[in-house]
Amino acid sequence: MDKVLTPKPKRRVSAARPPDAPWRSAWKARAVVMRRQDGQVRTDQSLLAQIERDAIDDRVTLATTLRKCIRLGAQARNDELRDWASKELDGYRDGDVPDYRIIHAPLMIDGLTFKAQVRGQQISSMDLPDFARDAYSEELPLAHGVGDLAAQVRNAKAAGKTAIKMSPPGAAELLKLWNHEQQQSGGGTIMAFYWDVNIGRIEGVLEHIRTTLVRLVAEMRATMPEDASEPSPEQAASAVNYVLKGGKRSTFNLNTAVASNGLSAYASSANVSTPPAVQKDGGWTKTIAIWTVIGVIIAAITLYLALK
Repeated sequence: MDKVLTPKPKRRVSAARPPDAPWRSAWKARAVVMRRQDGQVRTDQSLLAQIERDAIDDRVTLATTLRKCIRLGAQARNDELRDWASKELDGYRDGDVPDYRIIHAPLMIDGLTFKAQVRGQQISSMDLPDFARDAYSEELPLAHGVGDLAAQVRNAKAAGKTAIKMSPPGAAELLKLWNHEQQQSGGGTIMAFYWDVNIGRIEGVLEHIRTTLVRLVAEMRATMPEDASEPSPEQAASAVNYVLKGGKRSTFNLNTAVASNGLSAYASSANVSTPPAVQKDGGWTKTIAIWTVIGVIIAAITLYLALK
């Protein structure tokens, strides 16, 4: 009699997962999990951990991460961190635009001649009227907030464009006086004056800001104990001094003690080296000063033309 062969159930074989590299395991343990001395584990939901996760996640907007950075600056009692994050959000309205926000873009005009219509003609500052040559150049300070810049990039991409037209301050007044000179000399009419900004330049500035957030967190982490969740005021000041102001790194001496709640408590001390303040004559500040003078000239010429 033949035997009936019953197929044996297949064994599930799980592929062996290679162990994480030591540095990756250490990063996960510090960035995601906080361990108590009694062995309990909890997820690290501290502001620093949130900023760390958001800064490396392109799906999280820069505006969201910067708002958390303002809160972290308040917790760490650091005015400079709060001010920097606030200006990145709201824009640099005082004209003191940092160097990483200054890009180069060609100056363009649109106009009409007696025979044709001109669009996107590149000019130099020497083609401008005499009184405006020192006020404008191909150097463009991006003073807008990060939300505004990101929206301009999104809108340009949605429209299938690779560049954005940005009008300089005082462009309307400049065109009025410029066209007056053109009429006197028998030239054409200037319809628009603008910077032609490639959106890749704007994206580069936004990526720099995101990288700066990562660097700030990394500098704070480097001086914090393994199981600490927030930087001390001294550690935050050291990170801001090094990343935002170009100062030197500080060396921290950590003194360990056991707190009443079973967690390790640390006291830190450091010598923070702050670079001497340098008075910088930014191009944007110079432009504002020049246009203050030009505004007076424009008002006088406008009044003269009205009375004439």
